[in-house]
This record gives sequence, C-alpha cells and structure tokens, in this order.
Amino acid sequence: MQGFANIRDFIFPRSVGVAVPAERLTFWILIAALLYQAVLCAIHTNVHAISTAGVVFSEFVIYLLCMVVLSKSIRLELVAMAALAAAYLFLLAIMRNQLDPKGFRDVMIPILFYGLGRQIGGIKYADRLLKLAALLVLAFGFMEWFFLDFYSRIFNIFSYYVNQGGLAAGSNWAKDSVLGLNGTRPEGIGRTILPALLGSHRISSIFLEPVSLGNFAVILAAWGLAKPREEIKDMIFFLAAAAVMIVMSDSRYGMITVAVLTVLRCSPLARSRNSWLIALPLLSALMLLLIGAFFGGGYSDSFIGRLYVSGRVLLNLNAGMLLGLDGYNITYGDMGYPSLLTRLGLPLCFLLWCPFWMLKMEDQRGDRFRTYITLYISLILCVSGTSLFALKTAGILWFLVGCAVSKATDSSSFPAGPATRPTGKTKEQKNAY
Repeated sequence: MQGFANIRDFIFPRSVGVAVPAERLTFWILIAALLYQAVLCAIHTNVHAISTAGVVFSEFVIYLLCMVVLSKSIRLELVAMAALAAAYLFLLAIMRNQLDPKGFRDVMIPILFYGLGRQIGGIKYADRLLKLAALLVLAFGFMEWFFLDFYSRIFNIFSYYVNQGGLAAGSNWAKDSVLGLNGTRPEGIGRTILPALLGSHRISSIFLEPVSLGNFAVILAAWGLAKPREEIKDMIFFLAAAAVMIVMSDSRYGMITVAVLTVLRCSPLARSRNSWLIALPLLSALMLLLIGAFFGGGYSDSFIGRLYVSGRVLLNLNAGMLLGLDGYNITYGDMGYPSLLTRLGLPLCFLLWCPFWMLKMEDQRGDRFRTYITLYISLILCVSGTSLFALKTAGILWFLVGCAVSKATDSSSFPAGPATRPTGKTKEQKNAY
C-alpha cells in the first residue's frame, strides 16, 4: 500500500488541485495501453491460452474507458473529426462491400488518446507519467537482458503470437527460443549496436517486440528534445533513457531518427514552427518512389533494401488502391505507406493530417514536439507496416500531443488540473527557447 501511495503522489501531487478520479483513471488507461500485451502474454504463458479475441476484448475495454473519461466533457472538434472519419470509412465499406474493423480501430486511437491529453493532461502530468513509464520499461528491459531464462518463463512470446495466428508454429528459426521472431538477429546479419556485448539478442521489455521498444525510445527522445533549455535535466533523462532502449532493442530506425532529431534540435530550425514540414510524408513517399525506380541493388534485409521494396510497391499502386478501394486486404509487411494508403485511403489521410498541423500549441515546446513527431511518423512509415498504430506506443504518443496543445480556450467542466493552473510565468517566459 505504501508503494501504491508513492506512485499516486508521484503522478498526482497533493499540492496540485486536480480532478482526481479523472486523472487517476487516465493514468491507469495509459498504463494499461503500455502493459496489456505483456499481461496477456504472461497469462497465456502461465494460466490460460489467449487468442485474438482476448486481445481485441482488452483493447475494447481500454477504448471504452477512454470514452468514459471523455464523456464528462465532450469536445465538439473530437466529435466532428470522429464523425467525418467514421462516415468516410463506412463509405469505403459500402464501396468495398466489406467492413474493415482495423481501419476504424487505427483511426480511433489518435482521436481518443489525443482527447485524453487535451482534456486531462498537461506538461507536468505528462512528464511524471512518461518518467514512470520509462523506468518501468527499463526495469523489464534489464530483467530480460540479465535474467533471460526468468523472463522467458514469464513471457513465451513466440507461442503467444502463434496462438493469435500471426506466426506459423514451425517458423521460429532460433532453436529453443521463446522470443519473437525479431527478438534475435539472424546469422549473417547480427546486431548493429554493441554485438560483442549483447550477441544476437534484441531486447523487447514489456512491448514483446524490439521494434516497439525502439519506437518508444524515439517518442521519449522527441519529448525530451522538445523541452526548453531551462529543463535540461529532464531533457537529459529522456535522452539517456532513449539511448539505453535503442541499444537494448538494436533499433536501427531509432538510432537514425534520434540522431536526426538531435541535429534538428541544435539547428536554427528549432526556433521556428516549421509549417513546411506538413509536406514531409509526401516528400518521404517521393523518396521511396525514386529509390524504387532507380536503385538497382534489389531487396535485402538492410535499410536501403527495405526502402527499395516499399518504393517498388508504391510505384505499382493504382488509383483504386490510393483511394482505399483496392488492396486493403493485402499484407504489406514492413511497407507502411502502401499499407496506410490502401487501408484508409488518401482522402482520409489528408483529412486527419491537416488538423494535426492546425492545432494551436501551448508554446514552442509544443511546436517542436509536433515537428519531431512529424519526422517520426514520416520515417516509420518507410520501414514499418503497422507499428505506427500499435496501441502500446501510439496511445502514449497521441496523449502527449494532446498535452502539448494550448488549453487557453478550453471550457472543460473539469477542475483546473496541471495543464490549466496558472503558472505565474509571463508569456515571454513560456515561449522562451
């Protein structure tokens, strides 16, 4: 009980006047989004087999709890965005003669978790939550690193995904391993980061997949790099945690993206809103098209080889696929842009992307974070098919976006929380670089 009280006081300081029930429920929603796959895998390994239906039900409960919190003070813009997205997806279902539940689910995550951040969250609240999440992820990561046998007895990841139909029972090339297929680098490829220290093992921590751990590290780094110089200690904490996670997961994507984010933070572009970056996904797709058209190296399990395949598939998309009418039931693997366009359609992608850049951020911290998340999204779609919409990382990502949005015009019925209490700072201090 004492430990729980310490966590409670860490997230909800007694000196801050907050809507405690809503704050607490939001905290547990976000923790559940991070942990639900790990909890289900542990249950599958030690208690009872978990099928796809169990995963779907767990996500449904999380979304339902989000709606419970948001129903206390429904925001018009969220309702309008959800209604427009649902209308377009139903139109696609009619034209396809088939309903695609995953499309609804992928659109629901950013809308619901952005709403939670906008309505409940704030910068200080997000800092405390993200620090706790980072420590939790690192604790399980070190347990997997130093006590792999114990970790494997808790989480039989391979069996868990086989039972959901995502893997074939005989497809695990690593003998006697219960990790996921991407939990070990194949012979001939090996780790990129510190192979002598970690061998071929890629750590997954609570995410069960090293890819998600690398993605979470980029989100941590983006949040830390967005901070002003006055919060240098928090910036260093998030960057250090991200660096350790990237090493653990051997995330080539994370290593490259965080390096680019760091250079961007140190450049003059860090001082401006960078509205031109709204076109970055388009520029990234054009880059893939050029690589697909002119690169002669063919496919390989390398960074450029995967970009080549994505570019070749993009070149072969027809008008029906770009509108989401055809190809939505094709598995594109690590090709994010083809998967996104065929499942949601270009018009809906445009409808969701433009409002993201129309949001009024609280200060330059929010503008920087939006810039960094734009880079994160644009690059992850180049090398990963569905991880952008994985709830275990997407939930916290869009919650942070909502926390960074200006609350100045909010008319929420909640008592003033950490995002709405007067800080005593002048406008110049809030916008300080």
